[in-house]
Amino acid sequence: MNDAVEEIKQKLDIVSFIGQYTKLTKAGRTMRGICPFHSEKHGSFFVYPEAQNWHCFGACNTGGDIFAFVMKKEGLDFKGALELLAEKAGVSLPSQINPQIRDQRERLYEINLAAAQYYHNLLLNSPQAESARSYLKSRGLNEQSLADFQLGYALAEWQGLYDYLKERSYTDEDLLKAGVIVRSDEGRIHDRFRNNIIYPIANYKGQIAGFGARVMDNSQPKYRNSPQTDLFDKSSLLYGLHLASASIREKNQAIIVEGYMDAIMSHQGGFTNTVACMGTALTDRQIALVKRQTKHLILGLDADSAGEEATLRAIDYENQIESEIRVAVPEGGKDPDEIIRHAPQTWQEILDNARPLLDYIFEHSQKGLDLSSAAGKAGLTDRLLPIISKMEDGVRQSHYLGKLAEMVSTSQNRILERMKKLKNETRIAKVLEKDAPAKTVSAAKNPALEEYALSLLFKSPELSRFAGKLQPEYLEIPQYRELLAVYSQSAEKDNLRAALDENLREYYDNLMNKNPANDNIEDKFYDLCLRLRERYLRNLAVKLNQALNEISQPETAEYQTLNDQCVKVNEELRSVFSLKDRRNQKQRRQ
Repeated sequence: MNDAVEEIKQKLDIVSFIGQYTKLTKAGRTMRGICPFHSEKHGSFFVYPEAQNWHCFGACNTGGDIFAFVMKKEGLDFKGALELLAEKAGVSLPSQINPQIRDQRERLYEINLAAAQYYHNLLLNSPQAESARSYLKSRGLNEQSLADFQLGYALAEWQGLYDYLKERSYTDEDLLKAGVIVRSDEGRIHDRFRNNIIYPIANYKGQIAGFGARVMDNSQPKYRNSPQTDLFDKSSLLYGLHLASASIREKNQAIIVEGYMDAIMSHQGGFTNTVACMGTALTDRQIALVKRQTKHLILGLDADSAGEEATLRAIDYENQIESEIRVAVPEGGKDPDEIIRHAPQTWQEILDNARPLLDYIFEHSQKGLDLSSAAGKAGLTDRLLPIISKMEDGVRQSHYLGKLAEMVSTSQNRILERMKKLKNETRIAKVLEKDAPAKTVSAAKNPALEEYALSLLFKSPELSRFAGKLQPEYLEIPQYRELLAVYSQSAEKDNLRAALDENLREYYDNLMNKNPANDNIEDKFYDLCLRLRERYLRNLAVKLNQALNEISQPETAEYQTLNDQCVKVNEELRSVFSLKDRRNQKQRRQ
């Protein structure tokens, strides 16, 4: 796979490729243009032909190679970017020509489909499923909805599905990989789901990737899902997308609700452009799935979830989808499925009156604050300004700066100055996707530090509490940054490989096959993180100075912003040097 990545980089010139998205003009040894990711008047976007990478020193303050560009621009993960660029470069990927991998995945899809059909037949015909049928009927679902979403029922038996699938010659290993059965610590095999209503979860192509299940008694948790498998990653799936795609494109709008029942009842009520995030926080990958269909999105979540989502990730989602997101929040704490079941027109009115996400955030952020007091005004500013500062649409950003200034009874200029200060303080802390320019060390030639650090981290569970010292921007190899990102987000770090797509497993296996030191692990990991941070800061300083040299008028605000970043980077470098000196002295005394 590594050979394919390098071949793609050799065949696709980054200047020509990025030039399709924004006009680039020569600026010394670099190319410069308007950033394709955010609105700006002066070009803060630089492409480095010799190093074949790019960096934006404006609002994005991010960079990387051609893969990082495609991932950010198209909303893709590494696998998606790899497939897109491979097609453009005419490069064959190992996974595309490896029949063993392809056949394994197809076999798992076959197992899931067989399981879904088995569960669905039981729901429709088994006497033991009567309580499940009654429950679904009480929730207002009709026969067409049961068929469209292939709802099912798992018997209260230990091996009902297992016996059914074994008769079809599937091996225990295949069934375990699909996640439909479980092997206990004592070695006993049994069905994963028992006495559950089953919700098959399909990918955008309609292939069954996994299952959701609802208990039929009072046990907790009420809902369970398939485990992470080669096919199932809940954070990258949207329930009902395969059924909603055509309607989303036709209506040029997508509605995201929370649960299975919300989505099913929405379709039954005629709101067929609806998908569900299955009760979890929205992710970048789910937003990217929507973006392929439309840029017009309504979040139809309940009040608590909408508030949390809006506060934590609002602008990230709007910047990613490149359009204003709206929020439809039912009153009285009712779920969408309950509203649609009794009064579909009411839900339509709620959707029609959906508010801009930022307006909702402004209202939500005032809760618990006394805006007649200085402390309340400062608190509201602290809550809202970091969100507003990330907005890439300059006109809308100005609007909300004015709105905030009015709410806290101060001038917009004062709020603007505070936002500029905030941006300068946090700019370096953002995750930067980048490769080093010509004057810096090439990651492809010197990956040892990154490999050693990741190998220690992945093979040493005791290092998990120190993982935050190794940030993705310190790693110059895109695949290693992706591995670290998956590790950071994974709840089951001892089963990390299962969370990776096949394009990253080669890199993970290579790291796990290395033999890092088994003594003083914490000290060695800390030292590696310091060295990687130092390298990152040195490379960033080179880029900043190179950008400064291309600006002919030092008195401009653009020059001052870059110069402020230089000062900040140099301060952080001095801090790193000081830490290294203290650690060296301590080690010499030992």
